[in-house]
Amino acid sequence: MLELSMSDKIRRTQFLGREFLTWLMFKAAQDDGVFYDENGKITEISFERALTLDGENPAREMSTIKVDSPMHSEEVMLSLRLGKKVSRARLVVVSEGWEFSLVLDAANLGMRSVKLPDIPAFDAIEHLIEKTELLSTLEDIIHNLFIKYVRIRIDQDAWSQEALAIGNWIANGPLLEEDFE
Repeated sequence: MLELSMSDKIRRTQFLGREFLTWLMFKAAQDDGVFYDENGKITEISFERALTLDGENPAREMSTIKVDSPMHSEEVMLSLRLGKKVSRARLVVVSEGWEFSLVLDAANLGMRSVKLPDIPAFDAIEHLIEKTELLSTLEDIIHNLFIKYVRIRIDQDAWSQEALAIGNWIANGPLLEEDFE
């Protein structure tokens, strides 16, 4: 049996991060950004301002699009129609009354430019502990969303339906607010 090196494993699964962010944007657009976990807890996700998309060769096929609402942008949809996927996104995550802001990178699901909710604290140690707990909460939210995506991705029937829905969403473009009036 052929044993794969760590670099081969990384290269073979590299697409998952970009596919995850693209799926996340699709689900957020379809469900008004509302996600439920297995316990029924609600998390809201919105994509904001800057979005980077790239194709199979990121060095040549990368686009960074800065618009107020990337999920409803014709430019973003055109990039998706051209076969690009989301590789970096600025997200706002709201869960249990806490609002987080971050940039999520598809390459390693790394979080950058994280803004945690403001919390009152009586001393520096308590403040640090609370901030650490909030960061852990945010990591858990992203992790759980990724797990939700992976569960769909490894189920052939579920992924076939999901891929078809994503393809239809990309082909038909975003639903704009005036479409509902």
